[in-house]
Amino acid sequence: MKSLIKPRRILRPIALSVTALFVSLSVVAQIPDHVKVVAGAERAVEKAAKLSPANAPGCAVGVSLNGQSVFEKGFGMADLEYDIPITPKTIFESGSVAKQFTAAAVVLLSLDGKLSLDDPVRKYIPELPDYGSPLTLRNLLNHTSGIRDWGSVMALTGVGRGDRVVSQAVAIDVITRQMALDFIPGAEYEYSNSNFNLLAEIVERVSKQKFPAFMQERFFKPLGMSNSSWRDDYQRIVPNRAQAYSGPLAGPWRLNMPFMNVYGNGGMLTTVGDWLKWNAMLDSRSLGSPLVDAMETVGVLNDGRKITYALGVMVTKPNGFRLISHDGSTAGYQTILTRYPDLKLSTAVMCNSGSRSPAAIERDIFNEIMGPFTPPAPREAVDLKPEELQKYAGFWRDDKTHFPIRTTIVNGKLQFADVPLRPIGDRLFQVGLTKFNFSFDKDGKLVFLDRIGGNESSRYVAEPEWTPTSAELSSLAGRWYSEEADAIFSLVVDNGKAFLTQRPTTKVELRPQYKDGFTVNGQPGTVVWFARDNGKVTMHVGTSRLRDMPFERR
Repeated sequence: MKSLIKPRRILRPIALSVTALFVSLSVVAQIPDHVKVVAGAERAVEKAAKLSPANAPGCAVGVSLNGQSVFEKGFGMADLEYDIPITPKTIFESGSVAKQFTAAAVVLLSLDGKLSLDDPVRKYIPELPDYGSPLTLRNLLNHTSGIRDWGSVMALTGVGRGDRVVSQAVAIDVITRQMALDFIPGAEYEYSNSNFNLLAEIVERVSKQKFPAFMQERFFKPLGMSNSSWRDDYQRIVPNRAQAYSGPLAGPWRLNMPFMNVYGNGGMLTTVGDWLKWNAMLDSRSLGSPLVDAMETVGVLNDGRKITYALGVMVTKPNGFRLISHDGSTAGYQTILTRYPDLKLSTAVMCNSGSRSPAAIERDIFNEIMGPFTPPAPREAVDLKPEELQKYAGFWRDDKTHFPIRTTIVNGKLQFADVPLRPIGDRLFQVGLTKFNFSFDKDGKLVFLDRIGGNESSRYVAEPEWTPTSAELSSLAGRWYSEEADAIFSLVVDNGKAFLTQRPTTKVELRPQYKDGFTVNGQPGTVVWFARDNGKVTMHVGTSRLRDMPFERR
């Protein structure tokens, strides 16, 4: 109401009251009916349960209205070995939904006067290298830091986060060993778990408490979240916990549990009911409006562009309703927590198999309650004949990640990888809210492709495809070492093909794409390229959440 009152100070009190009443009634009118909410949730969950046998892993679902839980139900099995069914009291692991709890802890310390969100990170983590540009807590909270994801770095050693027991200390050590960032802080958005591991560490150092104890004292106990804790000891017995599995919905199933003691980025153990209590606090602002306002303030990049990521949550507006949300994934656990503040409606979905989609269940619940929705009228498409589309077919290198991608003509339509693009103007295409703009040189040859939309924008550079000679491949052979990753690879050439090998058993084929650039067979999202400078050659590896790890030849 404050924003409405301020420009209307000249109004008489009675006029102001009428205005306030009108606004209040318009919001109340949007809040769905209790019966409609319960019936819609029941229909959506019934559909989701039918996707797999009753003796398969499943999900717990909770829905609240006006801060009160009105629907909680489980389906499927929490433990396949002992035939224990999922109930609303079943405990799951949060995945990245935990990030908003870590963010709230940092905000609470700022409200206590113990820190500022715009403090430099090195004020609290002095062992972090000086990267030459200001790096703040807010950069960590918004994923605009450029810090590499520690799990992606660790994977380069051949033994990643799912292959060994990892402690919080090990994760922090990997992070602080990185001598470079993926980009200047604040210049871009790039999701990285490292940001929230550092934030949890900062909470501990500032509060002088272990992170789980701080969260218990300041949040879980006051809010009555009696089923919530943190996985700071993966060997601890947790009663009522669902085991996590991987496999197709029809099976067979395999255990897929996280065995590490890392938290802040994830690692929260909880129930759908406890999550609804958390959202009730955010809706009622029982711990203060400054906490909620800070958490819902979206990030702003250095050039002034706003992103949809705020402090541990995404802030969007699907179908015209403001949505505060985050999803999560750890080992076989899949989760999502959503809150529609204007509707006083929240949904928590927790599943214990990687083949489940909590986001799809949540979306179906929302559609059952508030729908059906009329999709927005798409911008009128331009009719281009296949021969006209042909000039847009090309081979590209992402200027940031170096990953190759193609635009091709399939069934008379232009596709970016496997995504059909809709022509909407001269050299301009669209899919969803993302636009693709093609640039040509004076001779009519493709030069750039700019993808614009969402939190990230990318430029792709046209490249000729490369078929290397044996001599070109041999010039890249040798042992390659990265001090930052503490990893060694050997590049060997065998029968005209290049392979990366790593002790004890790794041997993967490098598939040539553009000059000195390769993808890795069997590892989607991984790219290897070589840079030459006055006769010196360096190898670079890029993976998910890690843009560029350099290797020197030894």
